[in-house]
Amino acid sequence: MSETTVPLENATVHNWAEAIAAPTAAPAGGAAAALTAGLAAAAVEMVAGMTLTRERYAAVHPRAAEARTRAGRLREELLSLARRDADAFTEFGRALALPRGTEAERAAREEARRAALRSGAEIQLGLLRRLAEVAALAADLAEQGLASALGDAATAGFLAAGAARSAYWAVRANLQETAGDPIGREWLGEGLGLLERVEAAEWRIRQLVNERIR
Repeated sequence: MSETTVPLENATVHNWAEAIAAPTAAPAGGAAAALTAGLAAAAVEMVAGMTLTRERYAAVHPRAAEARTRAGRLREELLSLARRDADAFTEFGRALALPRGTEAERAAREEARRAALRSGAEIQLGLLRRLAEVAALAADLAEQGLASALGDAATAGFLAAGAARSAYWAVRANLQETAGDPIGREWLGEGLGLLERVEAAEWRIRQLVNERIR
């Protein structure tokens, strides 16, 4: 498996898209989900900021200000997770490339492979934790924020839900060999709970959109 050659720390959206499109192990689906989550947070930030510019929404300005600040922090954290996911699966590719001629080499290779998978699962669980916040903020703004930006708040919620489903199944896939250990069970349980929270927020947004857009 080849490693990415794109300097992802300061990459543009175009750079990221090219890197994900390449036939390499990393960056891949997990990084794509994290980037999508970052865009969802950016959309929340935008709707909150637009709400703050309208005096008729003065009653919700404090909540909008809090949402904008939190969404900005989440955006940065989510983009960082995209880079971390790419790094984790670069390490997974390196693990698979380790020699396996002797029993000791095979054991070392297996340990490195499992460590990379667990790291990937931990990153995607972190993604889910943040997505639960993004989705909740999106739902609140869809309900109380600038009415003309309902579609943007809804987009944030829908993107968050798609990224959350991807992240949950990534956690499951990465832990499938160790799902029975205590940490594996704990992470899987937490991941499912977080996904359910995101999907509940998505459903709330869908109801609002159905009511307001005829």
